Amino acid sequence: MKTALRRTGYLAFALWLAFAGFVIPGKQTANAANNGLALKPLMGWSSYSMQVYSGNPTWINETQIKAQSDAMHTKLQSYGYNYINIDAGWNGGIDGYGRPVPSTTLYPGGFTALIDYVHANGQKFGLYMIPGISPQAYNDDLPIYGAAGCSMQDIVAQPLRTADYWNLGYKINFGNPCAQSYINSIADLFADWGVDFVKFDSVTPGSGHNDTSIDARGDVAAWSQALSAHNIWFELSWALDHNYVDTWKQYANGWRVDWDVECYCTNTALTAWANIDRLFPKAAIWWRDAGPGGWNDFDSLNVGNGSMDGMTQDERRTAMSLWAMSSAQLYTGNDLTNLDAFGLSLLTNDEVIAVNQAGRPAHPVSTASNQQAWYANNGDGTYTVGLFNLGSAAATVNVNWSDIGLNGAASVRDLWTHSDLGSFNTGYSSVNLPAHASRLLKVTATGGSVTANNDDTGIKYTGAWQRSHSRGFGDYGDDVHYTQTNNDAFEYTFQGTGIDLITEKDSSQGNIDIYVDNVFKQTVNTYNTTRQAQQTVYSITGLANGPHTLKAVKKSGTYMLVDKLQFSVPSPILVNDTDPGVSFTGTWTTSSARGYGDYQDDVHYTQTNNDYFQYTFNGTGIDLVTEKEASQGNIDIYIDNVFKQTVNTYNATRLAAQTVYSINGLASGSHTIKVVKKSGTYMLLDLLRFKSNQKQYNNTDASISYTGSWSLNGNRGFGDFNNDVHFTQTNNDYFQFAFTGTGVELITEKDVSQGNVDIYLDNVLQTTVNTANPTRLTNQVVYKATGLSNGSHTLKAVKKSGTYMLLDSIRVTP
Repeated sequence: MKTALRRTGYLAFALWLAFAGFVIPGKQTANAANNGLALKPLMGWSSYSMQVYSGNPTWINETQIKAQSDAMHTKLQSYGYNYINIDAGWNGGIDGYGRPVPSTTLYPGGFTALIDYVHANGQKFGLYMIPGISPQAYNDDLPIYGAAGCSMQDIVAQPLRTADYWNLGYKINFGNPCAQSYINSIADLFADWGVDFVKFDSVTPGSGHNDTSIDARGDVAAWSQALSAHNIWFELSWALDHNYVDTWKQYANGWRVDWDVECYCTNTALTAWANIDRLFPKAAIWWRDAGPGGWNDFDSLNVGNGSMDGMTQDERRTAMSLWAMSSAQLYTGNDLTNLDAFGLSLLTNDEVIAVNQAGRPAHPVSTASNQQAWYANNGDGTYTVGLFNLGSAAATVNVNWSDIGLNGAASVRDLWTHSDLGSFNTGYSSVNLPAHASRLLKVTATGGSVTANNDDTGIKYTGAWQRSHSRGFGDYGDDVHYTQTNNDAFEYTFQGTGIDLITEKDSSQGNIDIYVDNVFKQTVNTYNTTRQAQQTVYSITGLANGPHTLKAVKKSGTYMLVDKLQFSVPSPILVNDTDPGVSFTGTWTTSSARGYGDYQDDVHYTQTNNDYFQYTFNGTGIDLVTEKEASQGNIDIYIDNVFKQTVNTYNATRLAAQTVYSINGLASGSHTIKVVKKSGTYMLLDLLRFKSNQKQYNNTDASISYTGSWSLNGNRGFGDFNNDVHFTQTNNDYFQFAFTGTGVELITEKDVSQGNVDIYLDNVLQTTVNTANPTRLTNQVVYKATGLSNGSHTLKAVKKSGTYMLLDSIRVTP
């Protein structure tokens, strides 16, 4: 309660205050989540933290706001920060229509001139309001602008009662149409000034009143309608009651989930670790509610200056990681003119900002201990993973791939250090992580499958869906989404080569229509006389590797349920620097047997500026993997002869196998990457890794026929595609696969227990391949045919020697 009480001094200016009862206007109701705003979380700055830090409410004057706007323009704007939001205390009274008037003391040059200044810097401008109507406006019974015959005493609820936490204004009766006219008149005024954002504070239920004794839902609905008409972002505050989340989502573009982040330590600190730590359980509750149109708000991110922030560097980094992976509104409360180097590095890390702006809120594997793994499934075979040590002593924090729905091996990248950490079969551990410290990672499946639970934020539900949890029926994650309304649907967009829809079957369920990429595929029946959990009711494989959308529509039965989705992620295709497809121009040399951890222990290098290499690939994206080192410098990247960016490969110490450039989302087809040396003593090439548009078929695909005594081995944990293989121990056993395309690749493991395999293409023996290797190697292309006539072909592979013959997957070039 201390937090809210401390605000009172800054609210003394807000004499226009208004309050409302919960009588939502009927046909005039707005839906802020559909107003075209908040497609991504907001990025910017808010005045409130520095107001309370300085103990001086005039800190938000004209001079200060211009200084913050200029500093943002210089330091942060190129990274996406573009909102300047003024909190409580900006107004100096009301006009003759009960509308707020800016303080002429704080803004002697004129308020609209200040807004114009912010806009001229390429930024947006935000203001602060609270519910209700001011006692002065009520006592004077002022007329309502633009609403003939309407005055303030017409719209105040009787008997008089408070509209807000601080008891500063009277509750409005929104049953009277004049009430909406009053709110519209303020919104119209703001729009005339050029306001782009409104923070609406003391919203109840919430704000210290998690009941309806003070109820601002009517205000929220009215303000949402008025502001949406002008395309003004509408943000709710503070500590909102989650029981009413559907209302907040319907009417707002963002909502505060907890109390103020400030510690109210005047001239000592902006915040404290305890105020960050308490947000973790809040994030675990609210994560499902955020998405395009409306986002969770954790309050100001005060990590920009260690002498003010009140936290250690580890704590500051942890706060930034939590905000980023929660897709929380990313606005800072620091004095932007006084950021330190570490704070600036936190606020401007492109890879971390990208996590925030991707809009995939993370959630915890478990909150049972202070050592927590949080994750978000990005729908493209990658995960954002945060490892947090919330305890008071150093500890090891682990993430297991199986706990986040990843089946197979994965590569790990540290987003703070921009460094690749390697490939890991079953999980990753951060050993001896300091107290309150964290790791923020990008985890990329290197083949296998990815599971999305029914509450994954990437699944878009249309209709009257609800979530049922703690069911005890054996569902994945012990929960399902369900609807009882025919023609309700869900959609899920993923990047891969196939997907399974897994749900319950039960006597209360019926038919579902399935669409893939907007093409009707079939009607599936989910009826069964008894309940059966985790049933695969639809499966498709062999899609071209790229983005696809699965849509399922309820057609009959009492219920339609969704338990989980599981989609296949093909392994990237690895091209070593020695591959004949890579063309080098200039004085390039090969260095091998290096012992530094390079792919296949070799690199190509040049010492001559403007030397370059090129590689043409058929796919949708590519990664450039090389070393970073003190002797290296800048390289220019071109895709399809278009300059993309200059990449710096310098690092004080040697880092091998680093992804220094990555591009995705290219049109499926042929592309060329060109990389040119610009500075430094050396430029190196280690590996290219591209995302193919080929179709990848798992060994379980129905189009593969097995002859002999074959068995399926699943959940292997070795990094196989889809985490399984078919195997036989009998010589002359074989499999056949009929396909249509211009090329084919046979992918399997190599191991000491394996031997020779005869390969036939269209019934003609092509070669005998040796699949033996002293150590296990997964995802190995042991046979490849290209340049086939574009038509039907048959691949056949026959076991000839060794203890085992394995099949992992087959990749077809269209």
